[in-house]
Amino acid sequence: MILNVFTITELFIELVTLIVMVWAGILSLVLGLRWKPGASRAAKVAIEERSHLVLLMSVIVMGIRLVNWPFFYATLHSLIPDIEGAMCIFGVTQVERKLCLIAELLKPISFVLIGAWLVIHMLDERTETSVLMRSKLLLLSLTSAVVVGESLVDAMLILRTAPGTMVTCCTTVTDILDRSTAVVPQSLLGPQYSRILSYAYVVGNMAMILVLAVVRAFMHRSAAGTWRGPVCIMVFIAALLNAVIFVLTQIEVHAPVIMHLPYHRCLYCLWQYVPDTLLMYSFFVLATAGTGWAVAAERAGRTGETAQISRAYVRRLYGLSAFCLAGALIMNTVHLFMA
Repeated sequence: MILNVFTITELFIELVTLIVMVWAGILSLVLGLRWKPGASRAAKVAIEERSHLVLLMSVIVMGIRLVNWPFFYATLHSLIPDIEGAMCIFGVTQVERKLCLIAELLKPISFVLIGAWLVIHMLDERTETSVLMRSKLLLLSLTSAVVVGESLVDAMLILRTAPGTMVTCCTTVTDILDRSTAVVPQSLLGPQYSRILSYAYVVGNMAMILVLAVVRAFMHRSAAGTWRGPVCIMVFIAALLNAVIFVLTQIEVHAPVIMHLPYHRCLYCLWQYVPDTLLMYSFFVLATAGTGWAVAAERAGRTGETAQISRAYVRRLYGLSAFCLAGALIMNTVHLFMA
């Protein structure tokens, strides 16, 4: 293990997360199963009273976990000087490759789940009869399980990363001709895949912004909600596809131009050489996650008491997504023009 301010802070966060979320996950599952539509008012009041502390602690820890994603990469960056052969975060990820891959896959899943739970919690807090209490508690138990798994993987990764480990860095993977990010698009799109990706990136992001604006406007005018569920799901799927195009375009086309390194395609190096691109990526992550959180808000708003509140939340989330997508697109365009 490598000891520094970042690793100690990261391990402290993981320890607090494990203790609180194991307790919260178990208790929320028990309370959620007890909360039944036919239960008496006294029984529901008792469950609400027992759930206050677990919900309060969960909100605090979940909020910390939302900002822990960038801090995780800051921790990995702090380990670069202690890993032989590492020139960027990519080299650090090669020390415990499987653990780091699992950690990086869990991050976006955890991020979306945490945000969805917080949205449902805020919706329920605005109701008079806590109509979403059962859904909120059961989703909390699921989210807690994912967060606990993520924390365990993060802690194991930090503890098992030994100083002086010899690794190969990004140039041996991202700059070779048969890299997967080039082979797959080329096999599907042909030799001009990079140009097609560039056009798809611009058109896809502008189309997503337009779709978000149109759906948001229709939700404001239309009181009927039968069409909202399928549309919100389709918007989320479109956002995920747009994210795939975004990542491929960044690796294959934009990162080399922005870094002024025509043959280097490592996103970790992009963040290191051009730090403000981290803001661009944060905008894009928030935009994509926001469409997922909107699905959760729409599904939670199917009862009469939450219908109007839910529609307002979906509109705000789509407004946030459109704003963040536009911000990421503008930042990327400015970087390309300045390169």
